[in-house]
Amino acid sequence: MDEFKQRFSAAKAQRRLFEVSAREIYKFCFNGREAEWDKATSPDYEPEEIFTDFPATVGEDFAGELFSTMTPENAPWVEYEVGNAVPEDSVDEVKTEVRDLEETMAKSIRASNYYTEGHTIFQDAIVGNVAMWVDRPAFGKSITCEAIPLPELYLRIGPFGIADRFRQRSYFTRDLEALFPGAEWPQKLKDKIKNAKNGRSEVTWGFWPNYKDPVAPTWERQIRVDGESIGLDKNVGEEGATEIVVGRFNAVANSPWGWGPGRRMLPTMRVLDTVSSMTLEGMERELDPAIIYPNDGMLDLSDGIESGLGYPAYPGSSENIRELGVGRNLDYGYYSQEQLESQLRDGFYREVEQRGKTPPSASQFIGQEQKQLRRIARPAAKTWGEFGVGLLKRFEYLERQKGGLLQDFDLPMIDEGLISVRPISPLERAQAREDVLVAQSVLDMAQQSMGPEQAAIWVDGPKTMTNIKGKLKDKLVEFRDEEQAMQIFNAMQGGTDAPQE
Repeated sequence: MDEFKQRFSAAKAQRRLFEVSAREIYKFCFNGREAEWDKATSPDYEPEEIFTDFPATVGEDFAGELFSTMTPENAPWVEYEVGNAVPEDSVDEVKTEVRDLEETMAKSIRASNYYTEGHTIFQDAIVGNVAMWVDRPAFGKSITCEAIPLPELYLRIGPFGIADRFRQRSYFTRDLEALFPGAEWPQKLKDKIKNAKNGRSEVTWGFWPNYKDPVAPTWERQIRVDGESIGLDKNVGEEGATEIVVGRFNAVANSPWGWGPGRRMLPTMRVLDTVSSMTLEGMERELDPAIIYPNDGMLDLSDGIESGLGYPAYPGSSENIRELGVGRNLDYGYYSQEQLESQLRDGFYREVEQRGKTPPSASQFIGQEQKQLRRIARPAAKTWGEFGVGLLKRFEYLERQKGGLLQDFDLPMIDEGLISVRPISPLERAQAREDVLVAQSVLDMAQQSMGPEQAAIWVDGPKTMTNIKGKLKDKLVEFRDEEQAMQIFNAMQGGTDAPQE
């Protein structure tokens, strides 16, 4: 067995247990798409019957919130920090270079279709993973992103996280030559392509790290069509060279598959679906009850009763037609359903709906928002470390190729060595906002306990505001320097003139 088959077999084995629950989550959250796990392509496929769409609603909200938190479209999130020591006389140069890198990367992502495809990519975080295919279709074209559905994805965990990654997808055989223009087709595939009408072929891409040089590992890429090599296997290069970018939400030890809210709340979704079904059934029996009427034969209800039908009774047991009631309490089903929906909202990191009509105060609202961010930040840490960082590395790799925005870009050299930069997680901003809220609470307590005048003596206002601005990484607000501030202060006191702008 060659290396491709060995690694792909191991990846399929690691997916086997995961795909059972993943299919059921698709049934509740993406009803109709569960057939993708069966590789069903029939246009006549009927979605499996479910009785509630609430999991789909909270799942869509969760995916959108995670996408907006990790990679917000309307806020700068492409940020780097220097990962090694920088001499004092080089700090300004390094800051300028890092800022140029951030702006170029942000421009590249905006020019791609990432923000239109992003929500689709993050939908599968409900199950536990996000995966995306990132490539440049042609020289001079923008980078394109494509969501990889989990049914097409196979992963294997390695010593340093997710290692092997495979994508298996079915294509019309007639499209293979356009898909792989430089392929060396085996005779078996040549004949299949020549005689192709509406037939399909299975294409599998495989990527895995090569650790021959442990300091600078590279990536191997191999492609199989219907299990046959087509001569396109090669080492594609350094980190960022692989088209598949993947990450886990709520990572589990020793597994390449995350434990998303859909997997965690699957028992609750099952119960909610059952309760919804029983509530509808009880409503049907209350609104369209079965009847019982006199008959000379025998009454047999061993197969149960059905709404709207008539059932014969024993002779003489009743002189009139009457309803056959079962005494269902529909309120019980309603309140059970409401409780389960509340549990699902909480399990999908959604804010529980406020009871009563009094709106929360501003501080309460901010506190609730921060609580939600804290809850989602912990399980999403791996999502950023694997997917977010992998996304930036993939874009940077493509932009450093010929014709890319970073083709001639080099970070400054410090002591004959290139400085290193680390992408900053947007989730760190959530922690930063919480730190600012704590600081605001301390300032409020200082003013309340000591009074505004004494608090102004003890608290260094300019330094405090500068610290807050730096913590939030704000680039818009500009503070005057101490000399300008003093001139304005003296002018207000009737001293010297204020500085001219």
